[in-house]
Amino acid sequence: MAIQHNITEDTSEFGIAFNNAYYRLTSFNMHRDNNPDNTFWVAMQIVAYATTSPDQFTRDIDLKNFHAPLQDIEAKSGDNFLAKCYTWIMDQEEMSGSTAV
Repeated sequence: MAIQHNITEDTSEFGIAFNNAYYRLTSFNMHRDNNPDNTFWVAMQIVAYATTSPDQFTRDIDLKNFHAPLQDIEAKSGDNFLAKCYTWIMDQEEMSGSTAV
């Protein structure tokens, strides 16, 4: 699973647009806040490539980090936890217009 999303020229660190950039969820971890509710959080990182078939030598073109309450991830639709993470990410304002691939 991955996400396709357009990176505009003004948001690209390279100064050029990347249409249909290919984002992969590269890491996520869970932690619990030390608060009365013992809320669990999920930290996620996605990396974008200019190709849909990156290998270990492919340079990334964008990196984004997200932080969400576990209950928000679990409330999303998806066949498994990873799919729910992707769905949550695509719902974020900065990923508006993205599609699952």
